[in-house]
Amino acid sequence: MSLLKFSLLLLSIMSYGFSGNDCFNTNFNVEVTHKSFPFGLLTKTLKVTKKECEIEISHNEYKYRNRKWIIDTCREPVHIKIDTGSVDVIRRTVDCQISTDKFCKEYSLIKKLLQDDGLIFAEGSKTELESDHGKTYCSYVLVDQYLGKSLVMTKGFDYDYLMADKSHSGKKEGTNSEVSIDPNSGKADF
Repeated sequence: MSLLKFSLLLLSIMSYGFSGNDCFNTNFNVEVTHKSFPFGLLTKTLKVTKKECEIEISHNEYKYRNRKWIIDTCREPVHIKIDTGSVDVIRRTVDCQISTDKFCKEYSLIKKLLQDDGLIFAEGSKTELESDHGKTYCSYVLVDQYLGKSLVMTKGFDYDYLMADKSHSGKKEGTNSEVSIDPNSGKADF
């Protein structure tokens, strides 16, 4: 019986709704709005537009604070375009784990907004690319890979491992030990 439970858990872990290639190759628009401080009277809106390699993230906070970033995941050097009427470009020069320069602060802010105003409030399942949550999650993964890990993407390459890294781990039922699946061999490592 426990083998059956473990097999079902393993099957559910391995069957992720969309691949890294689907995420990278799909164009979409998503808008997530939620009520905010004070007393739910004001709103925050996160808009993400993905077209080819370019991801445009717009954030409207409390009606008056508007921000927009343009991230081209296929272009070197790794950089962020900040659109405030004119375009300001900041390049990644160091690893953000050891620095808090302007690039790292902006990357941290983008990541936080995608999480707090996107992933938390988006409707649907993160495993379905057609849902708002799936589109937001896809954007989050691509932005994190490009800005955080300096992965410059190229059309025609295989990016399926991007979703495998996020979805092929879990806890073995009844224990605290981690179960990892090697995406290349499909074998479980306990």
